[in-house]
Amino acid sequence: MQQLLARALRDTPDIAFLHPGDLAWWVGWPRQTHEELAAKVTIVEDGGRIVGWHYIDRDDVNEWVDEAAADADAAWRELDMALEPHPGLARSRRDDDEAGVARLRSSGYTPMDEGMIGFSIGLRELDDVDADDRVRPVAIGDDLRPRASVTKAAFGVDKPFDRYVEEYEAFTRSPAYPHGSDLVAWTDDGRAAACTIAWADPVSRVGNFEPVAAHPDVRRQGYATAVLREGFRRLRDAGMERAVVYTPIDNEPAIALYRSVGFRDDHIQRWFARS
Repeated sequence: MQQLLARALRDTPDIAFLHPGDLAWWVGWPRQTHEELAAKVTIVEDGGRIVGWHYIDRDDVNEWVDEAAADADAAWRELDMALEPHPGLARSRRDDDEAGVARLRSSGYTPMDEGMIGFSIGLRELDDVDADDRVRPVAIGDDLRPRASVTKAAFGVDKPFDRYVEEYEAFTRSPAYPHGSDLVAWTDDGRAAACTIAWADPVSRVGNFEPVAAHPDVRRQGYATAVLREGFRRLRDAGMERAVVYTPIDNEPAIALYRSVGFRDDHIQRWFARS
């Protein structure tokens, strides 16, 4: 499944909008049984090779098909049929992907107001910078409570803190977790201030930031900028040529942050629902 996304980012960057790190985040972060995961995933194979898949995430579905497959249309039809029992789910495409949008419209979907702005930055164009001593990756054996406190507060997660920490700890032990890429910015007095995961993909040479968060107590003090810039440095050192990040089209603070560190508006990922 991740390989499909990596090849799409490499071979069809004009329509690709999902990153292998996105899939690892969706599958690895929520603690799920095999049965729960199986209920969310449909895989389409051709000759023993995966040519398409979808992953149901709450009220929407993320999906991809190898457009170079011998019968990509058949793979899309199989995914369409698998989603028939879930008519309320939203699906998404880049709004400049004319063929993808037309496919959804032909299946009875119409565009919603909701969407995401996709940003992109060329890492080779950036000036060399020294490592930021305020930013360190999460390491095995670290106390995970400070890191977890940032995303819980930033995203308003409505669950007991101890349970949230347990789930994050389980994620760090899963195969999906990218050791060394989970970055935390710290204040001078030792508080976790901001964090991000800088996902690298050696196939496409595209990095991805997901999630990006700053604790509400220290917003607008440069900590989110610090973790992003340190992420740029680490991704470039890892051989990445470009990095991407997404945020909802109405998240004005995040949009301003990404533009301020050099990201350029790339496209809109639009959600579609059954009409």
